[in-house]
Amino acid sequence: MKKTLLILALALIGVSACPYQAYAKDKEEGAKKELGITFEVGADVVSSYLWRGYNLGGISIQPSATFGWKGLYVCGWANIGADNWTFEDLNPELDITIGYDNFGVQVDLTHLHYFNNEAYFPKGGFKVIPDDTTSTSTMELHAGFHLGDIIEKVPLSIDWYTTIFGNDYFINDKGEAQRAWSTYIELGYQFKLPLGIILDTRVGITPWRGMYSNYEEVWRNAKTVAINNINLRLQRDFELKHVFLGVWGECMLNCYGIDKTNVKTELSSVVNEFEQGNNNYQRLNWRIGASLYFGNEW
Repeated sequence: MKKTLLILALALIGVSACPYQAYAKDKEEGAKKELGITFEVGADVVSSYLWRGYNLGGISIQPSATFGWKGLYVCGWANIGADNWTFEDLNPELDITIGYDNFGVQVDLTHLHYFNNEAYFPKGGFKVIPDDTTSTSTMELHAGFHLGDIIEKVPLSIDWYTTIFGNDYFINDKGEAQRAWSTYIELGYQFKLPLGIILDTRVGITPWRGMYSNYEEVWRNAKTVAINNINLRLQRDFELKHVFLGVWGECMLNCYGIDKTNVKTELSSVVNEFEQGNNNYQRLNWRIGASLYFGNEW
């Protein structure tokens, strides 16, 4: 919270009272800061729902609310949007996160639920196999280190996400349902450009067989992990006291499955789809969006 500048009166009463008032004000604001309470509520409006290399839907509204206390936080996030540009079906989602974020280290646990005409936390819980449609929930553990929170001039980040519970199985060679432990690892860095524009760059990979490889084997002829997400995002932020507004554009390339045997064909397909204006192609996707948030701290 920014301190309010106090203008001292020149009257005798002012001379005697203002120093005390200034001290009391500072003490009061200091006490508020010591509470360590934060609250933020807002929403993103996006032209497409892009997530870790995949296009999950069309135009969407994504509201969220976060309550924090001295690094601990609880967050609710939702997606309300269309499966595609025709608006034939909605694609609702609700995620609940609890975690801790301080000194550049972030650890949290998120329950993700993709509604399919079912209630949240459906009966039967998380006991799910691939052909079981009674649940569309997963639970994810995340750990990250954000160097920019400690050294502002080095905005480097690394995040590790692993699904530890829920509908995350594949059929192994024995014909049995095997938990995939689907994992996504992302490395990011931000660049400050003129006019207050920020270029956010991210590369995401999946180290083994899981949802990010369509439950197929990851290792290819090149013997490398799959690159799921090469992401570039240009953003301009505006802040006014407790209000935050951001506008941005983003481009995302999913390189999974590309190797030396098919690289020319795959890249040609990407170029053709882009020239045709197809934004639902798995490899290359783009979107624009705006964020509006209100927040305060005590």
